[in-house]
Amino acid sequence: MRDNLSQRKLLEILTEEIEELKKTTENINEVAPEIARQLEKLKTTKLKVDLNTGSLQQILKEHEEVMKKNMVIPKWFLILVGLVIVFLLMEVVWLLIA
Repeated sequence: MRDNLSQRKLLEILTEEIEELKKTTENINEVAPEIARQLEKLKTTKLKVDLNTGSLQQILKEHEEVMKKNMVIPKWFLILVGLVIVFLLMEVVWLLIA
């Protein structure tokens, strides 16, 4: 008797679930054409994008100015390199003469 009762209960639950699935399927079938229409509308709609890049260009300009300031070769370094080159040229001339 017990097995029969649990089988009946299981059958009732399965029947209810099948009915719910039928209702859900019907609802989906009713809504599907509208969803398809809206998706098609979204696919064919052209998007217009307006980006304001003014602040980005200002940041890039400021960064470029900072980079130019930091990349300057100091005058004392150029003078030192020039003196070393002159000294080496004098050495070469001295070795050629002697």
